[in-house]
Amino acid sequence: MVPLSVLGCICMADRGVVYLAVQQFGYLEAALISALALRALHPHLPITVVSDLSALAELPLDRHGLEAHLLQPVPVGTDLSLSRAVKTRIYNFSSHRDTLYLDADMLPVQPLTSLWSILEQGDVALVPDRLPEIGLCDHIAPEEVAYTLERLAPSTRQFNSGLILWRRSAASTALFEAWHREWRRFGRHDQLALARAIAASHTSVLELPRRYNLSPRDAEPLLKQGEPANLLHCWGGKVTSGRFRRLARRFCPQALETAEQLLATIAEPLLSA
Repeated sequence: MVPLSVLGCICMADRGVVYLAVQQFGYLEAALISALALRALHPHLPITVVSDLSALAELPLDRHGLEAHLLQPVPVGTDLSLSRAVKTRIYNFSSHRDTLYLDADMLPVQPLTSLWSILEQGDVALVPDRLPEIGLCDHIAPEEVAYTLERLAPSTRQFNSGLILWRRSAASTALFEAWHREWRRFGRHDQLALARAIAASHTSVLELPRRYNLSPRDAEPLLKQGEPANLLHCWGGKVTSGRFRRLARRFCPQALETAEQLLATIAEPLLSA
């Protein structure tokens, strides 16, 4: 089990955003770019970056109103399942009343002001996946797909876990606890585990419009027509391939430049830590 103690204290506020960047430096860079782009859109919104990378503690994030939480002890290895072990317990890294979790490979390109009001209707809100039913899931190990389909109908809603909006309550706590338990059954991907957790905890999930969790390809026609596309989710290896940085240069060049300047302040050995 991954220890979830952190450096520093978490301050209470009505709303806040949490990012997670684990093990790979490229994801820390991506999280910084995304957080800085969000800061430009929302100057006073609390934003926290959680990471196991020691470089995080060396970054002068306070200059930009960002908070850092470093996981302790720093895990070793490159098993990407660690990111899901922490992500399924991301609830522990916020004491805000309302919290928005964003994957590091999200690019905020339009304000999120209207997002929060949905929590007046319930405690958890998600965006349906691009493949909106679990029977269509095509990126998870066959044994987990089979296990899930033995328990849930193929038409069960599949939500994308790159964005999670919740209000602190007994119901949202129960969902996160169930999510981590379900993730541990296979210890790899988290999305079918989330579907099983929603069913097991009897959570009523509010559906957010897809404009809050869109691929760049799906967002392109909307942006050309002047329609809202608030968050671009650059999944599919775009961080490791360098495409995320190219998209950032296009949609939020100032955030990219500021992130590069921040990272330039770190001693060279820490860049790969």
